[in-house]
Amino acid sequence: MKPPIRTVIVDDHPLVIAGARALIEKSGDILCVGEARTGAEAMIQISQAKPDVAVLDVSLPDISGLELAAKVIANGHAAHVVIMTPYHDRSYVQQALQVGAKGFVQKCSAAENLLLAIRSVMLGGLFFDSLTAREVANSPAERSPAAMGALGLTAREQAVLRLVALGYSNKEIGAHANISVKSIETYKARATEKLNLRSRAQIVHFALTHGWMSVN
Repeated sequence: MKPPIRTVIVDDHPLVIAGARALIEKSGDILCVGEARTGAEAMIQISQAKPDVAVLDVSLPDISGLELAAKVIANGHAAHVVIMTPYHDRSYVQQALQVGAKGFVQKCSAAENLLLAIRSVMLGGLFFDSLTAREVANSPAERSPAAMGALGLTAREQAVLRLVALGYSNKEIGAHANISVKSIETYKARATEKLNLRSRAQIVHFALTHGWMSVN
């Protein structure tokens, strides 16, 4: 039997924390090992509890959730980051992707999607709830003429780029495909050059608009 997924919840609203904790406690496979209402408290909780997943609100009293996500990831904590937000602004998703967040759940859909997000990022992939997925897929700012034209990718380049979009590292993709990390880097570079994709957010957007990613 697998150990439960250890999770820390960070939000400045007690009712949100209580709701998230209630969902987690009913899950059977996820455990809440800490909660915090500020970024400073969150860093202490994450350092001490060493969770598998950190669920972060984007708006905290002392720091933005995106800044906190960047700090968590930059400091080498093993926690996968799930962003929970009340906003319908795609720019938050694009910025969060750049710093390394893996899950995105709008608060209005948390009851249906928070547990799915936690489980998905724990498996190594990305998770978007349906509202967030539509925001990203419909973003004109992330489209490029080359990306929306003919793909022109080999089967290997497409497979590698899809796994990149899903959040897997070059090392994980190499192990999955049984080829070297250097080869993965080459396939990724060729694919992004052909499609004129210059950022992780653009890669994810491209994958969503071309049906490469399953989102709920």
